[in-house]
Amino acid sequence: MKRVAVAALILLSACTSIAGGGGSAAPLGALAGSEWAMLNEARSATPPTIAFATDGASGYAGCNRWFASAGVTDQALEFGDIGTTRMMCSPPSMEAERAFVTALNDTRGYRIENGELVLYDVGGADLARFRRTN
Repeated sequence: MKRVAVAALILLSACTSIAGGGGSAAPLGALAGSEWAMLNEARSATPPTIAFATDGASGYAGCNRWFASAGVTDQALEFGDIGTTRMMCSPPSMEAERAFVTALNDTRGYRIENGELVLYDVGGADLARFRRTN
């Protein structure tokens, strides 16, 4: 039991919060329960992912696991403060992760286009595209 408590403390201490876009309290509605893998990300051996729950999201960022609150209103989507584990990976994987987390922080909306999830910024510019995995 003591080992489990120590492991939990180590895991919690290995997390960091990265300033995010504030997030929204609205539930994720149709996105809840869906899982997506990023397209066109060649820097990381495994592409970043997003798994939406009722009021948050999590996944793999290119090197580390990530988690955040999230909310939608119509097509508006925002992620709250993004937390990640803190492992070091190869420079290309770390670069992919930084780009992915920046895209999440900049996200202000989404659309489903040809079966792909497209995240876009406040000006409507596409930030990232994902294919559904579930």
